Amino acid sequence: MKPTALANKKWASLMSPILKVWLLAMMIVSTSAYAFTDLEGKTDSINNHIGKDKWTIVEVWSSDCHACRMHMPEMVKFDGKLKNARLLGITLDGQSGIDDAEDFLAEFDVKFPTIVTNPIEMNIWMEQSIGESLRGTPTFILFDPKGMLVAAQPGIVAVTSLEKFIMDNSKVPVEVDEVSAKS
Repeated sequence: MKPTALANKKWASLMSPILKVWLLAMMIVSTSAYAFTDLEGKTDSINNHIGKDKWTIVEVWSSDCHACRMHMPEMVKFDGKLKNARLLGITLDGQSGIDDAEDFLAEFDVKFPTIVTNPIEMNIWMEQSIGESLRGTPTFILFDPKGMLVAAQPGIVAVTSLEKFIMDNSKVPVEVDEVSAKS
């Protein structure tokens, strides 16, 4: 075999794995734009929900997560309590688990917006956007009224802690919805 033929064969054998990795990466990047949807399957984005002069509390959950099931009633009760805060749910059930996610939302009477994705895409988003990996569910991510990341915390976060933090760090006095506060 000629040296150039041997070099070409080695180059071709190296290119195959490199090409496969590149193609896989391109597939992930190209599908990432569609990896976050609303419950009807329409493309959505976390960025569509943060900022806009309100604190945004993002809860990443899964319908088979026992801690999520335990904590969701507290989040539903908190929803709408502070006029300068909003909730956003992100289910990791993915499109294949949309029925489970919808059953979960109905069971707990969740009214706040929910985005559908999967653990891989959520992990990619978290690593790129907040510099941390997804460690499990529930995970809480807090954005200030300008849309800047304030905190990311795996595990249950007490609603009273979220409420106190938001109230203590708001520049204008926080109005509490009296109806939500009494329920």
